[in-house]
Amino acid sequence: MLYMKDLLALSRFRFISLLTNPSRYMVDWALTWHTLMFQPTFDNSFTKENVSRHHTLKFQLFLEDLPTLESLKRTRPDLYMEILTCRSCEDHLEDFMHLFLCKKRRVKLHQLLTSYLYYLTQKIKEAGDNANCDYSSLVDRITSLPCWSFSSSNWSSYSLVCGYLPTAFLEVFETLGIPRLAAMNVVAAIHNNFVNKFRKRI
Repeated sequence: MLYMKDLLALSRFRFISLLTNPSRYMVDWALTWHTLMFQPTFDNSFTKENVSRHHTLKFQLFLEDLPTLESLKRTRPDLYMEILTCRSCEDHLEDFMHLFLCKKRRVKLHQLLTSYLYYLTQKIKEAGDNANCDYSSLVDRITSLPCWSFSSSNWSSYSLVCGYLPTAFLEVFETLGIPRLAAMNVVAAIHNNFVNKFRKRI
C-alpha cells in the first residue's frame, strides 16, 4: 500500500484526484491491476509480435507514455521540429490528452466507447438471465456512468481508456451472484478487446 501511495503521487496520475464525483467513478485498484496483467486468449491471427504490442499499449496507456508528437519532440529534437502539430487535425499540439480530444479522432473513439458499453451491458444481461434476476437497474447504473463520452473536463472517460476501471463494473456482476474473480475476468476480457480495437483504429 505504501508503494501505491508513492505511485499515485507521481504527476502523471494527477488526473485521478480530478474525478469530481468519486461516488460515480471510484477506481477499483484490484480490478485495474488484474486487467493490466490479464492474459487474453488470442486467435491464430495474433502473432507473438502482435501480443507483445498489445501488452505494450496497455502499459503505455496506463502510464500515459504513448509516443505522441510532443513526447517525440522532447526525446528526439533532432528529428522532430517544435512547430509540428497533430498530423490528423493539424490544429493542435499532439500531447497525450489531445489523442482523445482531437476532432478527427472523436467519432472513432466514441464508436469504441459505445462498443465497450455494448459488450459490458450484454454480459450483465446474460448474467441477469442466468440468475433469473431483473438486471435493468444494473444496466442503467452502468450506462449512467460519466465515462462514456469525452470532454476536456471529463476525467472519468480518460481514466477508463487508460485502464483505471471503476468499482461499479464489478459491483453489478457481484449483485447478480457472479464470483468476484469470474467478474474480474469478464471485465478484463472486455477491456482488452477495447485496447485491441484502440490499437488498430486510433
